[in-house]
Amino acid sequence: MKRNEIDADNTNGSRPTSHFVTIDDFKLHYVDWGDNGPDVLFLHGDLRTSRSWDAVARQLTPSYHVLSLDYKGHGDSDWPRRGYRFSRRVDELHAFCEAVGLKDATAVGHSTGGVIMTLMAEKYPGMFNRLVMLEPMIHVDEKFQRMVSSRRLKQGRTVWGSREELYDYLKKHHAAGRWRDDVIRDVVEHEAYETDDGKLDMKWSIDSMSWEERDGEYYELVPIFESLGLPILFMCSSRRRNQFRDLDPLARAIRGFEIVTIDDSDHNMYMERPDEVARAIKAFLNPAG
Repeated sequence: MKRNEIDADNTNGSRPTSHFVTIDDFKLHYVDWGDNGPDVLFLHGDLRTSRSWDAVARQLTPSYHVLSLDYKGHGDSDWPRRGYRFSRRVDELHAFCEAVGLKDATAVGHSTGGVIMTLMAEKYPGMFNRLVMLEPMIHVDEKFQRMVSSRRLKQGRTVWGSREELYDYLKKHHAAGRWRDDVIRDVVEHEAYETDDGKLDMKWSIDSMSWEERDGEYYELVPIFESLGLPILFMCSSRRRNQFRDLDPLARAIRGFEIVTIDDSDHNMYMERPDEVARAIKAFLNPAG
C-alpha cells in the first residue's frame, strides 16, 4: 500500500471509514467510527497515526461519535516539507473541526496531540467541552524540543521487508513489545506503508521533527489548565507518574480536574492497556454510569 492510498475499511460497527478534508492547500485524513452519540475526537502524538487509537475507539463507538485524525506529516494526511510548528497545527486543527462540523466535542489527545488540543482549547473557546489528556508534555521548553528533534533525526529510519517482519520486530521491541497484540496488528496493518523499493516504512515524516519547526515553540500547560474552566481528565502511566507531580496541587484546587493512573503501563498506555484507558474515558464522560 503506497502512502497516499487508503485501506478500504467498511462500516460494520467495528471498523471506521476513511475521509479527507482540505485545509488551505493540503489534505488531512481522518477516520470516522460512526455517529452513535456525542462527538469525541482523538489526536495522536509524534510518530503515530489515527489508527493507533483503534482498540480504544472500538470500546467507545457504541455510545459516541468517534473521529480520529492523522495530523499533518503522519498517516494518510499530506506530508509537506514545512508547516509543523505547534502554533500552526492549532489553527489547522481548528479549521478541521469547523470543516467536519465538530463543536462542543470531547478532545482526547496523547503526548504532542494533547499539547495541540490544549493550546487549541485556549485559543478557540467553545470548540471542546472537556479534555482527556494522556501524558502531554506540561513543560514544553527548549531542552525538551531539542531532545525530541535531535533524537529522532539521529535515529534515522528503519524499514522492514514484510509485514510479518515488522510484526516480529514490534513484538520484541523494548517498548512496543508491551503493547497488546491486537494493537500491534493494527499498527502493522494501518501504520506502515510500502515504499517505492518494496520495503515497509512507518507513516510519519522526518520533516515533522525538524528543529526549524520547534525552535521557539515553548509552552507551559499548567496555567492553561487553570484558566480553561473545562473538565479535564489527565491520564498518567504508572511508570511515569512521578514526572507529573506538578499537577497534584491542581487536582486538589480545581474542581473538575482529575488525575488517573493506568496501572502497569508506560507512555503509550492506550496501546498497552486500551480497555483500562477506554473505561477511564467512559467514566469521565458519564460519571453516573
